[in-house]
Amino acid sequence: MSAREATLSVRVELPRSAAGGAAIDEGAVSEELRLLWIVEQVRLRRVGVAKAAELAAMPTAAFMRVLGEHGVAVIDYPADELAGELLAAGES
Repeated sequence: MSAREATLSVRVELPRSAAGGAAIDEGAVSEELRLLWIVEQVRLRRVGVAKAAELAAMPTAAFMRVLGEHGVAVIDYPADELAGELLAAGES
């Protein structure tokens, strides 16, 4: 994220019981929620993988691994479009 880019601060309240009795590192929770929000933006096709990696301040390959861990396709190409292109390529 560039230094000139505006930021948004969001306050989220979570029950302490969600930590299962473990000590809570608010900074770590904040970073995890931030990363999960960015992953969700990719899942919803609001932002591309490269931009999301930039927002997450991660190398693209590392962010792609995170997407995989969360079941988000890195390459999201609709099957019907692929079938159409393969059909067209076979006609050439």
